Amino acid sequence: MADKEKIVLLTRLALYDKHMSDADKKINNYFLHDYIYAKNIRTRFFACCGTIILVLFYVMYRIFVEQADIFALDYVKELTGIAVFVAAVLVFYTLVGSLRAAVAFRASQKRIGAYLDVLDITSGEDRLFEERVNNRRNGRNTVLPGNSNKHR
Repeated sequence: MADKEKIVLLTRLALYDKHMSDADKKINNYFLHDYIYAKNIRTRFFACCGTIILVLFYVMYRIFVEQADIFALDYVKELTGIAVFVAAVLVFYTLVGSLRAAVAFRASQKRIGAYLDVLDITSGEDRLFEERVNNRRNGRNTVLPGNSNKHR
């Protein structure tokens, strides 16, 4: 029975290696805050570019459709409104980007931790492997001594 369990676990390891390991290794080259910072720079850049394009469309609309007199405009009021809009967009995308990056980082950490746990199980002594398999069958997900948070 242990051979069947080992084959299942080794198959799970192979599937992880094939599908997710490269992406998880790239993510785990960073600490959490460094990964969020790197992702947020890109998010802020593209959010800023998109907002500038929207602002340009707004200005073109004001000039060509509404026939606004460019000499009679209150530029302080217009630029203040535009600055508030740009700041709101950047704050919103920073929060959303930070949340997405943190979720992706934690999911990656969890997958790698599970991968390393399974790797420890399959490469460990047969007695320890049998004990873990029996614990999982009986609904007990106990951690063996010395292995509590080794890879997390």
